[in-house]
Amino acid sequence: MTELELYRQWIDEVDAQLAELFEKRFAIVKNVIAYKTANNIPVQDTGREAVIIEKNTDRITNSELRPYFKKWYEEMIALSREYQEDIRKEKERKGNDEQ
Repeated sequence: MTELELYRQWIDEVDAQLAELFEKRFAIVKNVIAYKTANNIPVQDTGREAVIIEKNTDRITNSELRPYFKKWYEEMIALSREYQEDIRKEKERKGNDEQ
């Protein structure tokens, strides 16, 4: 195995972990939108989003990587909002279909 192949293997292992964590996070997000819908809470909470983006970005100890992580995390938050909106719209559509 070449050095490059070894690095790629390590990246594949990390990617597998990231995929698993992504699924776990979005399973929780599904519960969040169920709660928000039941309690008439909007999907987007810009104040909370800013706090969690900052908190998690601050966890990155390598200052060179911090701006890249922040971009990545902001995109994940945007995807989370999109997923919540999609779930909410689907629930509303099903509710309208039943009437």
